[in-house]
Amino acid sequence: DITSTVVAVLSRLVFDFAIWGREEKTRHILLVCEEAHRYVPNEANADGSSVGNILSRIAKEGRKYGISLGLITQRPSDLAEGVLSQCGTIISMRLNNDRDQAFVKAAMPEGARGFLDSIPALRNRECIICGEGVAIPIRVAFDNLEEIKRPASEDPSFVALWNGSGGDEEAVHRTVRRWRSQGV
Repeated sequence: DITSTVVAVLSRLVFDFAIWGREEKTRHILLVCEEAHRYVPNEANADGSSVGNILSRIAKEGRKYGISLGLITQRPSDLAEGVLSQCGTIISMRLNNDRDQAFVKAAMPEGARGFLDSIPALRNRECIICGEGVAIPIRVAFDNLEEIKRPASEDPSFVALWNGSGGDEEAVHRTVRRWRSQGV
């Protein structure tokens, strides 16, 4: 998968730059990995890839060079435990899976664990933040974005789609054209 290779190369460049530039007054770097379980998977899913190795190294050693790692995943139990244990601050949105909840609770400071019982009850745009980034564990509600500024991530209304009629064949043709235009 080319994505893993690109992430590995960019991560290595950023890390090496931070190491060799530590004598300089440079800004700290936050390297954010969306779908982090794809790059730093737990032992059951690990493949020994270079991306997992460099991101693990950044999680363990990066702070002393001014580089931090932000991991974003909907499946925290699929992350490497060693990497998650290096995270100083955890921001958790709603998790319904018991395994994911237990994994996040285990990574939290002892005093915050009781507070995390509300994780499955969080509403959209709510989260719990605990760790070094906050004085005490807190529940936060994010402001609502104007619809024009939101990413295209709304859940589809299947009932409305199923009740609609026609146009399906043309939608399939447009989709196949976009797919084919990607090349090989």
